[in-house]
Amino acid sequence: MNKNETLQQLRQARTGHLRWQAHAQSILSAPNHLDNISEKAPMNHTDCQFGQWYFGQMEALKHIPGYQQIDPLHERLHQLYREIFDIMLEKKSGTFNWLFGSDARHRQRCIDKARPIMDKLSATSKELLAAIDELQKTIEQMPEPA
Repeated sequence: MNKNETLQQLRQARTGHLRWQAHAQSILSAPNHLDNISEKAPMNHTDCQFGQWYFGQMEALKHIPGYQQIDPLHERLHQLYREIFDIMLEKKSGTFNWLFGSDARHRQRCIDKARPIMDKLSATSKELLAAIDELQKTIEQMPEPA
């Protein structure tokens, strides 16, 4: 893969991350649709579009400065997402009745409990995007192989 193709793949992976983040953030605004959200925002950092890119075809970039900084941020992002998801699934009285609107107060308490973690997720996402941008700059400055 040449430099332009690599940069294109990097841009697509970045876009995939932004799409994942939008779905992940919707967990607080659409708690009644957790199954649908979890399908669009996988829990495991190797299952999302960005993770598949990072651990797949772009692993060839692991020698480039900045590449190794991305994985811990990406993994942390998914850990925070899992924490939020688990909070949103917390049961009340041993049932999931609140998911279907029977206990709006419990649902709001879960949202309130999850919101600070979502703030951490957003901050981690910004760090990840900055690391991706730095990797992109490094690649852009590299000479094309002869």
